[in-house]
Amino acid sequence: MLFVEQVLRPHLSLYRVHARPQYLVGERGGIVPFDKLRAAHQRFVGNLRSHQFLTTMVDLYALREFPGDERRSGEAPVERVARIEGAMRERLPSPQFLPYVQLHEFEALVFVDLDALSPEFPGEDLAEVLRKLRTEVGALAPEEIDDSPRTAPSKRLIRVIPGYEALKATAGAKIAGRIGLTRLRESCPHFAAWLSRLEALAGG
Repeated sequence: MLFVEQVLRPHLSLYRVHARPQYLVGERGGIVPFDKLRAAHQRFVGNLRSHQFLTTMVDLYALREFPGDERRSGEAPVERVARIEGAMRERLPSPQFLPYVQLHEFEALVFVDLDALSPEFPGEDLAEVLRKLRTEVGALAPEEIDDSPRTAPSKRLIRVIPGYEALKATAGAKIAGRIGLTRLRESCPHFAAWLSRLEALAGG
């Protein structure tokens, strides 16, 4: 929510696209089952005007009961996400619906520049912690960091910086904003493609 309000909305307004974020589950987000998304789609799309669109930002991590979400041997995560998004379009057909699934979760964006974490924890020396995180992920691009219960991006962060868990709802957006959309796009091609589609909604 904060990422949309603080980072995406000001940027998209430059393209005459005005973003209005809304949780699909409760007031703090969380895991979104597909039936909840279907209900939200039915609720919103039928009331959209011709210039309005509905998009999603749901994490691939812990995705539940989504069409096409099965794992296939040898399939790259970005291929799995593309299949899920295609299945979402088929199940929820509307030219005004733009499905997006985040690889593998929002915290992947934080891994674009781990140094941007430090201002959120001013009393801590994170140099060694950040070095360990960089060693762990090696040459993996942020969107390629896996989604197991211990090694998903947020799980890695919480394991070495326990205080991140309590700040997760707000710190991630601040860190991503500090990194900036230019660098996020450069390091996260799937995210970049979605952002480009949003920028184009007002016809350039």
